Amino acid sequence: MSFILTAIGTILLLGSLGAICFGVFMAMDAKNRDAGRFFAVWWVPAAAASSGVLMRDVVTFAVGLLCFLVAGAAFGLQGVARRKPVARRTRDVRRGTSGKT
Repeated sequence: MSFILTAIGTILLLGSLGAICFGVFMAMDAKNRDAGRFFAVWWVPAAAASSGVLMRDVVTFAVGLLCFLVAGAAFGLQGVARRKPVARRTRDVRRGTSGKT
């Protein structure tokens, strides 16, 4: 039984660390910077939960899983509550004229 838990914990840990690296890779692009950071932070509790499996500690696993679910809900709600793009001004404030010529 301990070999199975060790194998499952190792697979979960490698997967969550891979997801964190993918989030950091996403954050390197200017278009996906915020989403990549949030994605990487979202997977940190999954690494904690998988380390709870490796240590055979139920409390560490439960807290990591709960934090992962809360962060996942926040990540999902982030897409719903995106800010509207700011409209560009058509008036040039320095010259006092409109941007149209």
